Amino acid sequence: MPGPAHCYPTQKGELSMKYIFRLQSIILAAAMTFCLAQAALAQDIKLNGAASVVTDLVAPHRAAVEKATGYTLVVDKSNAGKGLIDLIDGKCDAAMASASLDATVKAAKSAGLTKAVPDLKMHVIAKSEVVFVVHPSNPVKSLTWEQIKDIHTGKIVNWKDVGGKDLPITVYTDAKASATRGLIKQVVMANGEYAASAKAVGFVKEVNDKVAVDASGIGGLGLGFVDPAQVTIVATKKIERPLGFITVGAPSAPMQKVMAAFKAASGN
Repeated sequence: MPGPAHCYPTQKGELSMKYIFRLQSIILAAAMTFCLAQAALAQDIKLNGAASVVTDLVAPHRAAVEKATGYTLVVDKSNAGKGLIDLIDGKCDAAMASASLDATVKAAKSAGLTKAVPDLKMHVIAKSEVVFVVHPSNPVKSLTWEQIKDIHTGKIVNWKDVGGKDLPITVYTDAKASATRGLIKQVVMANGEYAASAKAVGFVKEVNDKVAVDASGIGGLGLGFVDPAQVTIVATKKIERPLGFITVGAPSAPMQKVMAAFKAASGN
């Protein structure tokens, strides 16, 4: 009688098991690579600062930029000065700025910046316009830069002095830490000081809202914040400003990718 059968692994069976183990290792490695790639794509890019940049650049193109880059944009809207402080403190990848680098640094110092200013780089993506608005009942429809300067510095204090009613002028400005206020001071006011009576608001959109209910009011703000149903834009020489991002030194590769996407999305 034949002896009992013994189960010994055949060479073919051993090769099959080795193949299975190798295949499992390859699949596991591929899965890990995919997860790492997905994690990289899911990286957050933090942008802090100017409300004007959010309104005129980031908000209109955010979805397109996130789709093109695979990154999630985390946006903290405040003002350029605070955004620059956040950048220097390492709280964001870039500060959003709506004025020159010099004006933004001055705005940050007004907001309490005490640290040494590092090597900052300004990256302009697009441009927008700053305008001055008055109450719809105001008969003054145009002003020269010299008149605007004198109004903001307190040299002209009554609308009758520029062809308007016998009414004291109330100047509304963006927050002291804003780049818009800094730009107006630098470009229109030739770095003159605002009159002590000028009323700084907490957020740039409030300039529109305050002037809308104050027949004596005037204020400068980004065109994107103007509601033409509430206020009248005063005709004057065009005031153009940059919209962009500030980085400490050269931007990181992800930030470069984000900026390129914003340029493409905005047609610049």
